[in-house]
Amino acid sequence: MGQTHFDVNGETVVVAGGSKGLGRELALQLTAEGANVVIVARSPEPLEETRQELVKHVQNEEQTIRTAALDLTDAAQVETFINSLPTAPSILFCVAGGTADEIGFFVDITPKSIESCMSRNYLGAAYISQALLRRWVKEQPRGEPRAPAVKRHMVFTASTAAFVGLPGYVAYTPSKTATRALADTLRQEVLLYRTHQDIKIHCSFPGTIYTDTFYKEQQRKPALLKQLEGSEADEGGLSAARVAEITLQGLRQGKFFITMDSDTELLLNNMRGPSPRDSPIKDWLLGVVASFAWPFYRAKWDKATLQYGKNQERRSK
Repeated sequence: MGQTHFDVNGETVVVAGGSKGLGRELALQLTAEGANVVIVARSPEPLEETRQELVKHVQNEEQTIRTAALDLTDAAQVETFINSLPTAPSILFCVAGGTADEIGFFVDITPKSIESCMSRNYLGAAYISQALLRRWVKEQPRGEPRAPAVKRHMVFTASTAAFVGLPGYVAYTPSKTATRALADTLRQEVLLYRTHQDIKIHCSFPGTIYTDTFYKEQQRKPALLKQLEGSEADEGGLSAARVAEITLQGLRQGKFFITMDSDTELLLNNMRGPSPRDSPIKDWLLGVVASFAWPFYRAKWDKATLQYGKNQERRSK
């Protein structure tokens, strides 16, 4: 087994959005690897249910499992929580988010839906990562170099939607694009502190994840969106456990951007810009392939959207 870039044994890990879905599965796998896990979410009941499950997976008596019920979109609450922790966690997973009532075409959703989707997906990640980074910097101020530098990780959760906009995700896509941009910007900014702490930024891009939330979303999705993303046939997605497994595998490999499937990998490399490449030659070749492939998909999707509009117009007459 080769060198790992992500060893959680004995480390304190905060999973923001850790009571359900992907966050819960990450917390379970991190616990099984010996981490001290703190799960954060809004509702106390799911947190307690998940805590009881995590306790069953602890590997030694020294491991701790904690919960915190708070609103991740409230900056004051988040900062109070981070500063109240006995020791600064060395790893943060930002998993909270998704969609609630925001799925729909732009003319059909409310301004409040646009605001709430951005708040839940972007601000919920930005506030807690900022609060933790401030604590890290405060506790390890710049000055004399440390040997070795303290190792930290921040892991953001974006989506395939960060690279492609589909009708119906008009509130969701900008929030995940903003999350990707936050990770991209922070990756370079944390180099300011490299002399005394080695802060690694990562961002994962799941596609369809089969959770209870996904099946609730299916009830609200326009038929066009289901058709274009492929969820109409209930194919191409992954379980939350599998997404968690791929994410942790990518972290062990030291990846900055972590994708779950070939389509997302092609989209990423077609839009990577100056972002670092984990496998330079492979990523460049994928970018070339994608530059030829995606225009055909776009034309297909545009045609389907035009036809959907015509069909809706005929039905309304």
